[in-house]
Amino acid sequence: MDRVFRCYVEREAGHAAVVPQGEVDLQTAPEMQACIEEAFEASPVVILDMSGIEFMDSTALSVLIRARSQLGSGLSLRLAAPSKAARRILEVTGAADYFDIYPSREEAAKGER
Repeated sequence: MDRVFRCYVEREAGHAAVVPQGEVDLQTAPEMQACIEEAFEASPVVILDMSGIEFMDSTALSVLIRARSQLGSGLSLRLAAPSKAARRILEVTGAADYFDIYPSREEAAKGER
């Protein structure tokens, strides 16, 4: 049975939101990376809404770390509302300290934690 994954970009006032849904792994991480790149073409502030992530592996984490490390001046990647699965890999690996993580997409848009 094929796993369902979907990722899209929503353009909003002051930012672009990347919304991945489903399992982010070796097969689907490139699609999430493409969404993040598309979002940065639209806005200097990108919010990754992680609430719909059901599973996330090290490949997906690598995509996030690479995106964060390649940020230029004036660009911001904010993680919002991580699901239990996403929060677990961020915390277990220590990557949570590397990112700006917000409890909700609305708070990420304001830049307030």
